Amino acid sequence: MTKANVPKTPLVKKLCKQIEKEKKVKILFAVENGSRAWRMESEDSDYDVRFVYYHPLEKYISLSQPKDVIEKFYDEKGKPHPAKGCFIDIVGFDVIKYLKLLINSNPTAIEWLKSDIVYHGKQTKVFQEFAFNHFKKISLFYHYQSLSRQNYQKYIKSKAHVSYKKYLYALRGLVNATYVQKTGKVPPIDFADTVKKAKFLPKTIRDRILKIIELKKSGREKQIIDNIPMLDKYIGSFLKKECKEVPAFDKKAVLMLEKELKKLLFKQ
Repeated sequence: MTKANVPKTPLVKKLCKQIEKEKKVKILFAVENGSRAWRMESEDSDYDVRFVYYHPLEKYISLSQPKDVIEKFYDEKGKPHPAKGCFIDIVGFDVIKYLKLLINSNPTAIEWLKSDIVYHGKQTKVFQEFAFNHFKKISLFYHYQSLSRQNYQKYIKSKAHVSYKKYLYALRGLVNATYVQKTGKVPPIDFADTVKKAKFLPKTIRDRILKIIELKKSGREKQIIDNIPMLDKYIGSFLKKECKEVPAFDKKAVLMLEKELKKLLFKQ
């Protein structure tokens, strides 16, 4: 796995502490979950910081339920900035909202636990155990397939915005979904690493994806390009695939999550 370029780490840590103080919450962990975590960043890539937090216990037993999403946007110096064009994008989910996503095998929730760029706090081991060992293969497959479909149909097939970046987002969904289906495991967070390990990919497709990753990292991610017929055909075929599995509901694993949640809330 290659090392990500994260020079703004001290600033992000400072901003996380500011959010805790301003919102009166406790951040369990804050991680990178974007091109930097996937090792596809270019020099001007922004920061996609994602975190899980919880409120004081009394907030959860009041008639007015606490906010379950926090969004903050900053410029390169850490000053507040509109969402559009911001350099540091920080979004957090309340722990209860987050665990509901985790139980449904939401790929984003799982990736937060897979990310190896941790800005603040520490990823909860009980959450990781559940995410990596008790996820529903069929749910994760279709979540990733949906991400591939959205990017392919909206930008590439429609020719609305054909670029290396859009191809990579469609291909990442394809590769990760197929990786889950073929191996029964959560894909690596490093996308190039996943592609190299994806022996199910034809060599021509694998080599082309790795080349596009390098083009993106060199700063050509937004360059408008012509459609790539070979990739269009491969993605189109993938979007017709199905995943068959009857997922068992693991009550013990869910109870394990609930026990960890109670520990967090009642130890305050």
